[in-house]
Amino acid sequence: MNSTTVKGTSPETNPSVVVRGPDDFGVEERPLAPPGPGEVLVRVGAAGICGSDVELFAGTRPAAYVSYPVVPGHEWAGTVAALGEGVDWLDVDDPVVAQGFRNCGRCPRCREGATNLCEAGYAETGFTHPGAFSSYVAVPARLVHRLNAGADLEAAALLEPSACVLEGVLAAAPAVGARVAVVGTGTLSLVACQVLRAYSPSELVLIGDSPSGRELGTAWGATQCVSNAEAVEPGWTCDADVVIEAGSRQTSAKAALNAARRGATVVLEGIPGGPADGDLTDIVLKHLRVQGVFGASASAWGHVVGMFNAGLLDLRPLISHRYAVADVGSALSTLRERPADLRKVLLRP
Repeated sequence: MNSTTVKGTSPETNPSVVVRGPDDFGVEERPLAPPGPGEVLVRVGAAGICGSDVELFAGTRPAAYVSYPVVPGHEWAGTVAALGEGVDWLDVDDPVVAQGFRNCGRCPRCREGATNLCEAGYAETGFTHPGAFSSYVAVPARLVHRLNAGADLEAAALLEPSACVLEGVLAAAPAVGARVAVVGTGTLSLVACQVLRAYSPSELVLIGDSPSGRELGTAWGATQCVSNAEAVEPGWTCDADVVIEAGSRQTSAKAALNAARRGATVVLEGIPGGPADGDLTDIVLKHLRVQGVFGASASAWGHVVGMFNAGLLDLRPLISHRYAVADVGSALSTLRERPADLRKVLLRP
């Protein structure tokens, strides 16, 4: 390590989960270079596993959105281990998170603020660049967000999916006191309940079947819970002004369209495992504005980190299982088995 240009310490090796291809992975000691100019080396505190990671391991993620071999891990938080040349606004041991999309910052989409839609080509930590299923991860400093001193790193590992929720809510721009609905009772949906609560909705309808999800949703602002079956019945609606869908079921989009009043805004965050149910004619007849969400922009990241630092997001209750990085196989088995208490699964170095 060149001590004249790098502040902090950088070990020579980095134990990491390496996915070489579909169902072909293992833990390897990989060489670790010190951070280059404009880079930050982060000591990983915790990393979450999401559905996109499961697809990566199984080989079902679209080829355009993964580059094997790769170290997964795009949901994470940690502390600064070393700073590359020119990084003078962070300090060693600062708790941090970082945006996953490695956008160019120059294309028309980046310049308009849609950094999640960068036209320079898809590049994301954990899918095309080494991620945080490891002891250390290196990222461009321009993507880093500093957390409050003493931040809960396990909870902060859920800021990436929370930023995706913020992307959708900011696009929907609900009015204070609006009627809102959330489809799903998983991580994204429950974060959406917390975010929407900040808008003081007159009603917040949570659509889903998980008893524990309903319990948490009610604690975080839901005024009514509706089953998935009821939400797709012909004629059912809750006349919501804004609907955030994050259920990722084939029926979720249909439930979202049903829940919306005429002229409402519907945000689709979830990706179902097959063709989605629903009649697109409903979009026309109900004069709906439908917004898809692909990841999170820099603006959404700024909002979500601000909420977290202000104590407005309670993410720890969403964590159900923890495994060491070396035990990633067991973590994946838990996700496949889907026990009743399953929420977010974390890996720890």
